[in-house]
Amino acid sequence: MLNVSTKNLQTHLVELEQLHPHEDVDPNHLKELTQQIASDGVLKYAIVADCKTNVILDGEHRYTALKNLGCKRIPVVYVDYNSPNIEVQAWRENYRLTKRDVIEAALSGKRLPPKTSRHMVRNSDALVHISTIEQKVDVPLEVLKSELTYVPLETVKTAMHVDLKDTLPVYARFLKTETVDTPLVLDRKTKVLLDGYEAFQALELLSARIVPAFKVDINKVEVKAAEGLTKEAIIKAAIEGVKLPPQSFTIMGGEVRISIPLKKLRGTEKHNVKTLRVYSGSFELLLGDWPTPLVKLNSLSTNCRSVWAKLECYNPFSNSVKDRIAWYMIKEAMEKGEFKHVLYEATSTNTGIALTSIANILGAKVKLYIPMTVQRTSDIYLKVLGAKVVRLPISLTVEAISQVDVEAKAHGAAHLNQFENDANFKAHLKHTAREIDQQLTSLGLKPTCIVGGLGTSGHMSAISLYFKTKYGDKVKIVGAQPAKNEVIPGIRRIETGMKWIQWTTFDQIVDVTQREAIEAAINIARKEGLLVGLSSGAVVHAFQKIAKEKGVYVLIFPDSGYKYAEQFEKYLENEPSNGQN
Repeated sequence: MLNVSTKNLQTHLVELEQLHPHEDVDPNHLKELTQQIASDGVLKYAIVADCKTNVILDGEHRYTALKNLGCKRIPVVYVDYNSPNIEVQAWRENYRLTKRDVIEAALSGKRLPPKTSRHMVRNSDALVHISTIEQKVDVPLEVLKSELTYVPLETVKTAMHVDLKDTLPVYARFLKTETVDTPLVLDRKTKVLLDGYEAFQALELLSARIVPAFKVDINKVEVKAAEGLTKEAIIKAAIEGVKLPPQSFTIMGGEVRISIPLKKLRGTEKHNVKTLRVYSGSFELLLGDWPTPLVKLNSLSTNCRSVWAKLECYNPFSNSVKDRIAWYMIKEAMEKGEFKHVLYEATSTNTGIALTSIANILGAKVKLYIPMTVQRTSDIYLKVLGAKVVRLPISLTVEAISQVDVEAKAHGAAHLNQFENDANFKAHLKHTAREIDQQLTSLGLKPTCIVGGLGTSGHMSAISLYFKTKYGDKVKIVGAQPAKNEVIPGIRRIETGMKWIQWTTFDQIVDVTQREAIEAAINIARKEGLLVGLSSGAVVHAFQKIAKEKGVYVLIFPDSGYKYAEQFEKYLENEPSNGQN
């Protein structure tokens, strides 16, 4: 457990009552140290203890000082006392002291006199005092005096934004270990989050209902903040919702760990397939109808291989996966105070339909920019919903981003920008990926491979991060993209630029022609009775290229085939043999 050259030793917040000192303290030194810690208002350094017995190896005076100051916990660096890299020495000459003596003194309560032992650790060929591994933590005494409580996540108020890339390592750690190791620190009176922002966002993405928190009085802790930022401004930012930039403040000097099962924070989740589906409005319909179905494709399955399709066409507005990101982008814009009642967006159809539908509920207007290559029926759907549609002489939706951005700013509109907005990725990390995992788990299955199309890269990158984090390389992630010089609505080639695909790992990318996508979609329609869209057809073709005889495969079907009548019609006209039999 011990590697002195390492920075990997973690600091745990441990209840004082669990620890066992092996030496008595010097009264004069204790008095002086207690006054110093009380004056600082923080404990600067962790103590060291044996991981098996909780015997304190260094830091008895800090331990006793905290006890006298009314603290309940202390930061501890745990080591394996049995390690040959740790030696115990006696301060007094000609006095032999063993590790067993230390353990017996602690556990029996017959402590050794002050300054009897000193513990040394081996660093390469040299022995150094064990205090060299004590982490600098600067934990406020207010935190150490507080009880760890569980607070409803929805009641916590946040004062600053969090960069998603800073959250993802924490999210991955919680998901992989199924343990939450980072406490939140809240102001007792206002429930404003003072520390643990990345952990809070990770817990929100993991659908925690309650969060582990220490409650403190903000007026009794030192806030390490950007120049000029006051405690009053922090509280105001949280209460009024005008959030501060990431990393604007903290109250902790270092990381301290707890250990709470993630399952405990999620609570009991009921998944009753017989539940009556009654909703008080169309907004509730979107969220209340998740998870979307996972259905076995028997025509692609064999005795040793099961193939499952995630049917995103069951989302109510655009009948596509894009309902998820439209809702999440609008939700976050409203939370940040950036929502405007006119929205501009570049879309190939589905995001536009989803945004317009949700905007209608909120009384907002939408202007959409669509490539000339997109089927004409899209204009009809969008105009029925009330969107203003602008056709542009471009091939790919992403090519319109700059123009949309300029025009939105010029007209005072909001450009949510599905290609860059992290809400896209977060919606799938929190919901889509976890739904698939839960659905397979309910069947006693773990995925071998997940296949999906690449557009903004939001849903497949989130799915990749989730499953690669939880299952490692046991799960293969495969992306489908159009072959060179081919157009398949809703997906595009990686080299056109995708933000989130850079954040995770794909095992394989498969090129698909439009003809191959259409033929695969038709095959699914005729074998499974499911009329799926062209990007779903591309996913099926990619699966057929890489599939092995054994395994559990999940195919992400982003939408239905009803928007693509023009492409199907053109194909059938040129391939009369593919008409109805």
